[in-house]
Amino acid sequence: MIFLPSFPLVLADIVGSALVLLLSCVVFSCSRKLLARDPENALWLFLYWLTLAFLAFGLSRALGHIIGHILVFADQESWWSQLRPYSGGLNAILSIVIASVTLFFHNIQRLYRRMEADHHHMEATSHEILTLNREMEALVMERTMSEMALGIADGIRNPLHIIGGFSHRLLKKAASDDPARNWAQAITEAAKRLEQMVERFESIAQDKKSFFTQTDLNKIVRDILDMLQGDFERKRIHLVTGFHTYPVYSLLNKHLLKVAIAHLLRNALEATQAQGEIHVTTAVDASHAILSIRDTGRGMPPEVVTRIFEPYFTTKVGGTGLGMVFVRQIVDEHRGTISLESEVGQGTIVTIRLPLRFGEPPI
Repeated sequence: MIFLPSFPLVLADIVGSALVLLLSCVVFSCSRKLLARDPENALWLFLYWLTLAFLAFGLSRALGHIIGHILVFADQESWWSQLRPYSGGLNAILSIVIASVTLFFHNIQRLYRRMEADHHHMEATSHEILTLNREMEALVMERTMSEMALGIADGIRNPLHIIGGFSHRLLKKAASDDPARNWAQAITEAAKRLEQMVERFESIAQDKKSFFTQTDLNKIVRDILDMLQGDFERKRIHLVTGFHTYPVYSLLNKHLLKVAIAHLLRNALEATQAQGEIHVTTAVDASHAILSIRDTGRGMPPEVVTRIFEPYFTTKVGGTGLGMVFVRQIVDEHRGTISLESEVGQGTIVTIRLPLRFGEPPI
């Protein structure tokens, strides 16, 4: 029989159990509404299963306590003694379920954050590739228009030579008092002015400095490495960088140089096995900016190294044999040099030296 002094405690226990059950129902209802609004939200899914587990736990605990007090109050303690182990065991199982759900969604959340970070990185990489493609298209269009203009100028020059030559002959043959002499003189002077305009136009169009700007080589290399970060992670290749302490400014065409560096790095990635290393460093000497790319890949025999810059020479199945040719052409346009050292089983080192000042091509 229950004692009167303990009645307030029993009442508080019953009311508390009922409140736990009520609050469990409320939070479960709220989580279900949130999940209904956004079924693909991982956080709402976690809250839904967690509140469902708490609801089951609250239901089991509340019913166990209320039934226990009722049986004790009705002098049926023997019944409660038999039910108590089942009630306690059920509560223990539900506690384990709650802990398991929490730990499971904790790991899922870590995976979700990693996937979200990878998604953002892929978006940034895609944006970088798209920007690079647009820059290359603009550069190709600019150069194509320049070449077309040079072709037009060359086409104008040929008839100008003919007009100028015939006008000179007319001047020589025409008498001093012949009215046609003044006409021939005017034609000669106009042809001469046109030829001077064509010469100035050709000198401007052929000046490659218009495609170059003062740019930090370190920034170009970092941009390319950020773009290829996913490739390094996917192949499990360690990237080791060593940038010059200060910005390495030189007169560069960042669009073309990005293409060349990206091609060299992709070659290094293809040649290097998992857990290998690729070292990318920049340095400066008295007159050159130096970029070095060294890998620990399979390397190349001497007969391949000597022909690596030959057009249409390739060791890849389906390759065009023009990649390294374009790389060398880009370096040549920067008045720089590119060298390659390789040893089978040891790896390859590619070194690019670019002048800090854009001078005339070496003789």
